[in-house]
Amino acid sequence: MTQSDSQIARVEPPPPLSPQDVERRNFLLNLLDGALFISSGGIVTVQTVIPALVVRLGGNDVAVGALVVVVYVGAFLPQVLAARVVETVAWKKPWSVKYGFYQRLLLLLNVFVIWTLGASYPGLALALFLFLFAAQQVMGGIATPGWFDFFTKLTPVRKRGRLIGLRISLGGFGALLSGLLLTWLLSRYPFPANYAIALLVASLLQFSSLFVQRKALELEPSKISVRKPLFVFLRDLPEVLRRDPDFRKFLISSAFLVPATMPVGFFTVYVLRRFQTGEGIVGTLTLSMIAIQVVSALVTGYFADRHGNKLALIVAASAMLCASTVALLAPSAEWFILVYMFVGINAGTEIMTRYTMAVEYGPPEKRATYVGLMNTLLAPLYLSGLLGGVISETLGYGALFGLGFCCSAIGLWLLINKVREPRGFTTGSTTGPS
Repeated sequence: MTQSDSQIARVEPPPPLSPQDVERRNFLLNLLDGALFISSGGIVTVQTVIPALVVRLGGNDVAVGALVVVVYVGAFLPQVLAARVVETVAWKKPWSVKYGFYQRLLLLLNVFVIWTLGASYPGLALALFLFLFAAQQVMGGIATPGWFDFFTKLTPVRKRGRLIGLRISLGGFGALLSGLLLTWLLSRYPFPANYAIALLVASLLQFSSLFVQRKALELEPSKISVRKPLFVFLRDLPEVLRRDPDFRKFLISSAFLVPATMPVGFFTVYVLRRFQTGEGIVGTLTLSMIAIQVVSALVTGYFADRHGNKLALIVAASAMLCASTVALLAPSAEWFILVYMFVGINAGTEIMTRYTMAVEYGPPEKRATYVGLMNTLLAPLYLSGLLGGVISETLGYGALFGLGFCCSAIGLWLLINKVREPRGFTTGSTTGPS
């Protein structure tokens, strides 16, 4: 397709910098953007803090299970529809910034909900919180194909692993600090002020990341595709899977690794109920999860650049397997510090590595489609979060953790034995698709 003048018109003037300087500038801005956003995860982590808040507002295990559905189905299901538009847009940054702003605004609205309604009307606050939280995830899902296309467009393939690792590591350090702040807030202030202030801090960090993202330089338009009618676009999507068996096998493995994370949202609830601990342990578990990311993300990022994303994904899947195993055997609450260290390794590696691996199976102009298709196909599997709530209520947490272990084992076996590394190397190479 020939790009029209309006599509290829420069959206920002070129700076007086060499290509190497532009690459270096964008690398640093992407690093800071990610670090600020990930730092907010020490406060709004769905593994510990958000489930604890839902329980504090009166939610049961089904509501906790719904959180995982809200986070992943809400974020992933819209992506293939967003990708239909993103792949026809020459400039990716405006899309990412626009919908990223809406996503952050919804988090700020939840600060108001918790502060004003959390104590007096907890049931209403819970309903509004879940609604706004779901809308926030959907908006993030719309933003993601454009943001990740923008991210990969500005980052050479030889540097993506280390950039992702550095983002997560530096962000993990920031999240460690925000987690310390969270621990202090939860013990220093009464409910709901403690959670409301914490969410406000997270919101400010996320808006700061968006400000940094706006400074990145997108100097060249992307190759674009013809926008197809919606029905035709959806009808043609299965052809991607038919002509790309390696991508298909990758998705089959991921289809087991997604429900393998089903127990994560229940680890905190299990500790609070089984061992009768106070809410202070929420901060401790959060810190243990985040602290390990500072180191593990650097290591897996290095592995991804040197040996491919498959190895990094194997590390993440193995960590989730270990988390479910230790949770099954844990005799005391202190053991869950180790559980959350394994969860941290998984959470800090798996999703971003899966994104990077997916786009490397397809051509550059189809990056958004590959990411969107992957996440939309996997989104229904996050309904396992609701199933997890039912299982924990009827069969107990042991059955839930055991099911997570089985899914991890199957997905890991498929990943090791059936999935091909898209860069086509095993050691030392830094070549691959751009």
